[in-house]
Amino acid sequence: MNGPQVLGIDIGGTNLRLGLVDRQGQVEGLQVQPSAVLATGDPIGALQSSIADYVARQGTMPEAVAIGLPSSISRDRQRVYSTPNLPGFDDLEIPGPLSARLGLPVFLERDVNFLLQWDIHQCGLQGLENILGFYVGTGFGNAIYLNGRFYLGKNGVAGELGHIPLYGVEEACPCGNTGCAEVRCSGRALQKLAARHYPGEEMGQLFLRHGQEAPLRQFIQELALPVATEVTLLDPDAVILAGGVVAMPDFPKEMFLDEVLHRVRKPYPAQGLRVLFPEHSKRSGVAGAGLYAFERLQNR
Repeated sequence: MNGPQVLGIDIGGTNLRLGLVDRQGQVEGLQVQPSAVLATGDPIGALQSSIADYVARQGTMPEAVAIGLPSSISRDRQRVYSTPNLPGFDDLEIPGPLSARLGLPVFLERDVNFLLQWDIHQCGLQGLENILGFYVGTGFGNAIYLNGRFYLGKNGVAGELGHIPLYGVEEACPCGNTGCAEVRCSGRALQKLAARHYPGEEMGQLFLRHGQEAPLRQFIQELALPVATEVTLLDPDAVILAGGVVAMPDFPKEMFLDEVLHRVRKPYPAQGLRVLFPEHSKRSGVAGAGLYAFERLQNR
């Protein structure tokens, strides 16, 4: 790997991933450790320690650090509002204090925006102005790229598609509301469905063995509803669908597309709708963080 490097960090509820990234999105020295290392009561200090230890082992000082969190974040990208699956990261300012300790620029963003940043790069979508990303993992992540930039909204929390209300659904959501799309359209919801209808079945076998059965067909139909809604609202150039659920063996992509197109406004944006299913790896969020950091450095 030649040229300047930045440090990309992808923090989830389970794993903390760090890696050095070049301008092409190539990742070097990927390190994966439990996110529990940050649960010290001092998140800034724990992040500083993890970064310092990593940089010391790699023997390379990055030009900047970019951190992705599964959080709602202020519009100025300085303060985390809420991170339900990561204790200690609520109402927390990160970039300023951490930058002062490290002596490096620090950028903060939603993890799904980093995933979409990487997907735009790996799918060759540069130049397109309007792209939607739907990431179905434990939860239901959504990234919105409009007019050539990530759409943040008034308060910075745009793209919470997993938390739009579904009519007639009263199940409690971890966000504190009831009836959110995520309680039906997520890996967590799929696990509950499996426990109810297919007890003892391995999650990886669900679509392989039962993909045409009514419970899973209903899951796909419900997953298509928020996707079709946002597509109809925003008329994108391209749609990305990825995440752990979508990557499951024999996930019914054609069935899903049929359900989306059935719901989307005709003739447009249904006609010619471009939907991509890119493959992800444990490097994807780190690579996207790195690409994002280089853009921010260029625009400073």
